[in-house]
Amino acid sequence: MKNIAGIILAGGKGSRYSSTKHKFLIEYQGKPLIIKIVEAIKPVVEKIVVVTCPDNSDIKRTLRNFPDIEYVIQEQPLGTGHALLSTQQAFENTETTILVSYADKPLITTDTFKKLLDEHKKNNADITIATAILPIPGSKGRIIRIDGKFAKVVEAKDADKETLAIKEVNAGFIVCGSGSIYKELRKISNNNAAGEYYLTDVYAEYVKDNLKVHLVQIPPEESCDINSVEEFEGIDQWIRKEREQN
Repeated sequence: MKNIAGIILAGGKGSRYSSTKHKFLIEYQGKPLIIKIVEAIKPVVEKIVVVTCPDNSDIKRTLRNFPDIEYVIQEQPLGTGHALLSTQQAFENTETTILVSYADKPLITTDTFKKLLDEHKKNNADITIATAILPIPGSKGRIIRIDGKFAKVVEAKDADKETLAIKEVNAGFIVCGSGSIYKELRKISNNNAAGEYYLTDVYAEYVKDNLKVHLVQIPPEESCDINSVEEFEGIDQWIRKEREQN
């Protein structure tokens, strides 16, 4: 595939850290989380765009050894869907394959990013969504299937007891085309518990418009994200448990 861009969503500051520091700058295995993402995605894309909040000087300083990175400002913290929509001026009128990652996924690998891109192309998909099977899904969005086919993602905070029992979760990575993603993002609403525009809500819009949605299951540990001090401190234990139960 030509014209492949990586977009890293790094707009939040991690309210559960009791700190004004961007959670993406917390170090894991000797490197800030966001650098681990950049290093994993860089070999498979032609350019990288990082979406940040207006106060992004610390992130730029951390990524100073990657001078080719471009930055897009998400002026207001209106959710992950809004964050990706903020990049529309850079890509909407182009024919670009976009690989999207959150910035708090320190265990993702280049091999998995390559697999997502390869599967997207091989299946001629309009959007490819990474999923994982987790024995204890926790706060991750659940994958809803109807008759085996993908229907939507329900965020844990909006889920009922039956939905929370689902083990297949949204892993936090997608591949999509610039020709469809921004059009579909403009259709989503913020009618949910957080009052935010969830990126995961755009998946159902692809289904409604009869666009091809392809799911790719990735290693469970690569879906790991860091949302609290407790999760960060327990990441190695979490990985061991996931490997033991899968």
